Amino acid sequence: MSRRSRNSTLNAPRFGRFGLRAAVGVAAMVVLSAPVVAQEGGAIGVSAPISGFYAVVGKEIEKGARAAVNRFPDARIELHDDECEPEGGVKTADEMIESRVRIAIGYPCIEAFDAAMPKLADANIPLLLIGVQSEAITVDRRKGNWPVLRLAPKASDEADAIADYLKEAWRGINFAIIDDGTLYGRQIAEEVRFRLEEDNLKPVFTDTYRPQLENQVALVRRLQKSGATHVFVGGDAFDAAIIGADAEAVGVSLTLAGGSAFVASPDDAALADGTILGALPAWSGAEELPKALADATEGATVIGNSYLVPTYAAMQIAMAALEGLDADEPIFFGDFLGRTFETVLGPIRFDGDGNVSRNLFRIFVIEDGRPVAVSGDSSTGSIQ
Repeated sequence: MSRRSRNSTLNAPRFGRFGLRAAVGVAAMVVLSAPVVAQEGGAIGVSAPISGFYAVVGKEIEKGARAAVNRFPDARIELHDDECEPEGGVKTADEMIESRVRIAIGYPCIEAFDAAMPKLADANIPLLLIGVQSEAITVDRRKGNWPVLRLAPKASDEADAIADYLKEAWRGINFAIIDDGTLYGRQIAEEVRFRLEEDNLKPVFTDTYRPQLENQVALVRRLQKSGATHVFVGGDAFDAAIIGADAEAVGVSLTLAGGSAFVASPDDAALADGTILGALPAWSGAEELPKALADATEGATVIGNSYLVPTYAAMQIAMAALEGLDADEPIFFGDFLGRTFETVLGPIRFDGDGNVSRNLFRIFVIEDGRPVAVSGDSSTGSIQ
């Protein structure tokens, strides 16, 4: 197994978490497709970081929106550059209000979203939010009566999906819960531990380990001494690969589990077969996936479509919500509730808080070095 330095650590891409670099993108606003949803002011506004540090994210959102425009002949979108900055959020919201868009989509960075949403709410423009996981959005929506619908998992959904699986898979098993001391590692470990203890499943060992070491034999020995045969790791794929390799080397049988930070390319970390992880699917086998997106997502395991397919799904929802409305007929937050939207992500329903009513995270097990969806899982077998 190839071991690497701390500086080469790869964080798995997740909705609302960015570790990507990109060059400056295209112009700040591009109007696509001649036909219109309504006469004047009938466009769907799409906000994304088209330029700057996170332009690669904006490119994915733009590609997803363009694919939808090609599929829906009545669609017209305006693409706005929010640069993932508060100033960009204010600017794009003002632009959308001035051009009288019917629905907004995007704002994958919480900084731009926080600045834009009060303005969009005052203008009664519903927003299909892509990417932001913060639980605080639900509270803010209630306080400000914001018309925001989150087409992304909540921060708690990852731990929910993992714990629900482990409650059955690890019942009657001696397991440990460890974390790497980072904010993500501590939070996911504590959340999984709390959910398991709610079901009267308690770890035989807990610990915070030092991450990015070339050798974790001492940690493996502590786990062995505790009697744990299964370990939930609040950490990344590199550390999990080191722990797994060292356990095998010293003859200790350990089955590891973790969250979306376990996602990494084979060159970065070789996870042992049998390793369990919760992650978002790559949606490469999603029903009726347009060829342009199917080509882009084929074989995807890490980077390439974190926002691509969800953006297409948001466009599907927007077009369905606008269908049958007159050009000057307003659309409201409540119009999205109590109905099912058929999308490339599968059926989507929003609850009263504007959150997707089902958990988008799936459980995968490493087989022959690749993540495979567990039996009975509706995902496609590939992950983001």
